[in-house]
Amino acid sequence: MKKCFALLLTLVLCLALASCGGDTSTPDGQASNDSAAAEDNSGTKTLTFALLPKTLSNPYFVAMQEFAEEAAAALSNDEYTVEIVCSAPPSEDGVNEQITMFESYLESGVDGVLIVPCGTAEVVDTIKKANERNVPVICLDTDADEGAEVAAFIGTNNYDGGYLAGEWTAENIDGQVAVITGTLGNQCHTDRTNGYMDALSGASNIELVGDVQPCNGDQGTAMGIAENLLTAYPDLKCIYVTSDTGAMGAATAVQASGRDVKVIGFDGSPNGAQSILDGGMTATVAQTPGVMAQEGVNALYELLVNGVEPEDLYTPCTMVTADNASEYLEWH
Repeated sequence: MKKCFALLLTLVLCLALASCGGDTSTPDGQASNDSAAAEDNSGTKTLTFALLPKTLSNPYFVAMQEFAEEAAAALSNDEYTVEIVCSAPPSEDGVNEQITMFESYLESGVDGVLIVPCGTAEVVDTIKKANERNVPVICLDTDADEGAEVAAFIGTNNYDGGYLAGEWTAENIDGQVAVITGTLGNQCHTDRTNGYMDALSGASNIELVGDVQPCNGDQGTAMGIAENLLTAYPDLKCIYVTSDTGAMGAATAVQASGRDVKVIGFDGSPNGAQSILDGGMTATVAQTPGVMAQEGVNALYELLVNGVEPEDLYTPCTMVTADNASEYLEWH
């Protein structure tokens, strides 16, 4: 009787161990990403994509989040549920905060990452960590520096966008022009500035004045810089700002001065378009954050589900003025 009981107990223990399954962690204790998706009780696999914009205090990046969530919902089906988790620093210069968020998402086991790097050089080491975990990373809007494997870059050619603004300036402005940039050292703002300056380099009707000063994407800071420029240069004719948020601050300063100084922005935001229609800003270079986000989500899905390698994609830029601003009262 005792032998029978012992045999029965042994059998029960074996069955219990078998039902627990094996350890799916890698030897270093980190979960492997080879499965590319978690499976719930219904059999539907969940793909989790982390979205890391520069900030969510800028409507441009809020639109990116909204379009990413819409794209994820559209892709979800009986086999896969696609979800977006999103975090961002309070301001565009939050380099270390964004990296901490990025690393936390990697620890949580996300399947893919979409990031708009606050620091294009600083983010490289964390992308390497994603590479080690086989987590694909796609850069939106702003590309990372070389040194790690990015699956694709999807965004504006910021140099070309700045060049477009410079060409418009040369054709429509005569006289002194000043430049306000976003965050110093951030590649997209550097490219927007360099493209603009290069477009004006051969324009005999344009005189660039003052130092290029950063507003860090802050409207109040840009307004203060513009006020100082208006005081220092009584003959100033135009201010170019590498974001619409900053440009609206500059436009507020111009309106308060009562002077006829044109203000050009960069983003093509609905608020910027409305400012143009209201007589604040003069023009802006329109980007398509919605297209970037949608293409990024689609690219991660196709890579993980169908094995389709993503390719770099430059999204279009358009010059927005009073003639077409009504078409840009919503993000594209």
